[in-house]
Amino acid sequence: MEMKSMFMNLQSEMDRLKNPVDDFTTKWVSTSDVMSMLRVSRRTIDNYIKAGKLIPTRINKRNYFAINQVKVLMHITEPTPSIQSFQEVIKRMVQAMISLGDSEY
Repeated sequence: MEMKSMFMNLQSEMDRLKNPVDDFTTKWVSTSDVMSMLRVSRRTIDNYIKAGKLIPTRINKRNYFAINQVKVLMHITEPTPSIQSFQEVIKRMVQAMISLGDSEY
């Protein structure tokens, strides 16, 4: 039980240390970058904006797009990471400890 509580405390400490800014940051690309990524013309980009497929963000009289929007148009999904983070390993260990503790009762 003591080991179980230590793992739970460790997991909560790791959750508190997680950087909340990473969840909100995205990479932005310019119109010319999107044109080359999708291999389309400027007119097609304008049509995508008009249709709502791309939502531009104006910065200094230029349009920028979130890379996630472009990936949706390219039909690219995020790759599954093959390397597990330390946090994921700890979470699995805690879950295993919890399940072992439940089976003992």
